[in-house]
Amino acid sequence: MKRIYEELKTCLHVYWQATGIGLLLLDESGAAIDYFGNPNDYCDLIHQNQEQFLRCIKVHKMLGPEAEKIGDCYFYGCHGNMMHFSIALVDQGKYVGSVVAGPIMADYPSAASLDEVIRNCEVPSGCRSLFLSAMQNIQVVEPERMYYLGELLYHLVNHLLSGEDLQIIHRHRDKRRQQELIGEAIHDLKVRNADEQDELRRREIMRSMQERQEQDLSDMIEEGRLEEAQDILNDILGGIYFSSGNTDLIKLRINELITVLTRRMIQNGADADRIHDLVTEFQRKSAESSDVEEISFGLSQLLPRLIDMLQDESIQELSEPVRRSLEYIHRNYRSQITLEQAAFYAAASPTHYSRLFNADMKVGFSVYVNRLRVEKAKELLRETTMTLSEISQSVGFSNQQYFSKVFKSETGSTPGQYRRTQDGS
Repeated sequence: MKRIYEELKTCLHVYWQATGIGLLLLDESGAAIDYFGNPNDYCDLIHQNQEQFLRCIKVHKMLGPEAEKIGDCYFYGCHGNMMHFSIALVDQGKYVGSVVAGPIMADYPSAASLDEVIRNCEVPSGCRSLFLSAMQNIQVVEPERMYYLGELLYHLVNHLLSGEDLQIIHRHRDKRRQQELIGEAIHDLKVRNADEQDELRRREIMRSMQERQEQDLSDMIEEGRLEEAQDILNDILGGIYFSSGNTDLIKLRINELITVLTRRMIQNGADADRIHDLVTEFQRKSAESSDVEEISFGLSQLLPRLIDMLQDESIQELSEPVRRSLEYIHRNYRSQITLEQAAFYAAASPTHYSRLFNADMKVGFSVYVNRLRVEKAKELLRETTMTLSEISQSVGFSNQQYFSKVFKSETGSTPGQYRRTQDGS
């Protein structure tokens, strides 16, 4: 704690001077080490009562470790109707204390709320005017600014941590935020399904929705779009949480999801042995855990590794304009993209880009795009119940007739025939 304290002093002093918000530095037991700011008459009036003083200490002591658990700024209200926020201090992987900012107010108090605080904190009735005067000296901070004040303190404190300690804090933070996003997805599903009385119909809708999401997730991984992949994964996990009744079923559904993803990746050319090793390790850890939040976060952390695995070494041998344009093509194949648009993205003239593309890819631009669309269509035909018209539109063909013509040219069968062979019909 001593090392961290010495490094923190300047940062905390600057934060107080810049924001006008006082800061209390506590050790792991909750004992105060230092205070940065002006004397706080409001809290001093409350603390004249020893019981109320101990009550304050207990709250700050309890919520420091809570900030460490979530790896983030922890906002809370005290019994004096004031807001505070706490940042945990971690050293060599252990909680060693916290920084508490406050008090501040989220809104101007009413006379009724002031009377309630006076009663709650057992302030002598004769001190009412002093109490009101002290309260008027406390900053009123709107919620959005309060959030950013917490973010600023979070980054000020955590930039002093070692690499390993910072990883621990960030891991806790990312895990909590993933669960918040999953919670939002669950809420959306509840709203969407509130009016659907037919249980069978509801299950069909959920299954169809997950099929589309799994396809979108596979696409985002293949295209290297990590942020979008994380968003889709959280929506899928929300659906799994929502429709599964217990931990074992959730774990089973998550493992089914990873199986679907890896099968698609192998079909798209990923190294089967490397994929197998990565997935086996994930499944081993998930089998040993009963914490679905930890398993979900582990799957989230798996995504960038899967994306890296799909970055084929041969792509690195391509010319820079073609490599840039492939990113554009894989992101926009659902739209009516043209060679001119891809050339613009590649920062090359259409003529020069066309020559480079043919030399690097051994096929022309239009042929490559159509083959990509056919491969995406084959996945949808295998993995979903979408109609041929829906598939045609979703992979970027202008009409179903042209889609069927290109598909048969590339595969030797019509889309309908292909689907029947995959179904075993």
